[in-house]
Amino acid sequence: MNIQAEFAELNEMTPSVCSYLNIDPQTEPYEQKGTLASEYGEGQFSFIRLRDGMELQLSDMIWREDVTFDMGVRYPHLELALNIEGSGCWSAEGQRGEISSESGSAQLVYFNDIRIHAEHRKNKRIVHAELRMDARLWQPLFQELGVRMEKPFFCFEDLIGPKLQVLVQQLRSCPYGGSTKRLFLEGKCLELLASFIYEANDSRVRKSFSLKTEDINKIYSARDILLQTLAHPPSLLALSRKISLNDNKLKIGFKEVFGMTVFEFVRQQRMEKARLLLENGSLNVSQAASLVGYNNFSHFAALFKKTYGVNPSNYARDVAKT
Repeated sequence: MNIQAEFAELNEMTPSVCSYLNIDPQTEPYEQKGTLASEYGEGQFSFIRLRDGMELQLSDMIWREDVTFDMGVRYPHLELALNIEGSGCWSAEGQRGEISSESGSAQLVYFNDIRIHAEHRKNKRIVHAELRMDARLWQPLFQELGVRMEKPFFCFEDLIGPKLQVLVQQLRSCPYGGSTKRLFLEGKCLELLASFIYEANDSRVRKSFSLKTEDINKIYSARDILLQTLAHPPSLLALSRKISLNDNKLKIGFKEVFGMTVFEFVRQQRMEKARLLLENGSLNVSQAASLVGYNNFSHFAALFKKTYGVNPSNYARDVAKT
């Protein structure tokens, strides 16, 4: 299935996508919310106009068919995209190569008068958040990022770190309504953007510090292996052999590239996967803990509370109420 769209302004984006939604009429004036039409799949969308030139999109969906998006973006468009669960790929016209959007990754992208092609696979859950901004209203950010507005494209990718994970969860479980909700979401989105830029700049400094491009690519391969083996990850020595990199260089390089040790990364990703399992509602806390590699329930509960500020049992109960 192919979806095509042309956008000359930010406020044109929401209505065009909504043709694939069953819109809930009982929403706030600044919000369009609903479910994906059954002939296309299942899931929920929410488009929230935070202010002129700034929109938040939240989605949790499964497409019934492979779907492609072909879009033309003619106005200067800045987007912070957070891929919480699931994966996909996309490319920008005239730019080299395809960009992969993996689970747990965040991308800050700038589009200006350019065409975009994106693909999502059927029967794969996608949990996604996007903060879209009219770049003409956010010009000071470009000096901070070292981006020239006359260029058609810019993309920087980083992991969704622990702080960003907490902020995204606060966006997805906002307890307020009315104008208070809009104010809360706008504040959290600005905090999210500031945190990403700070962490991304810090990450770029670390990556340029001492590692060769070949070593960085191997370290990203190590990350991918860890994401695929969270419940039973290989030892540092076994991991280094898998990617053909000295274990000491892997240990030091992983910290430089991702800002955390291999152990910290595995723990962070386990917590996020457990949170998503509890949010899905199909497993109880003990089952979720076991599935991500924790046999000691007390240890798991303590780590979960340290990460998200709430006991996992209480979190599962609160999610079930919503």
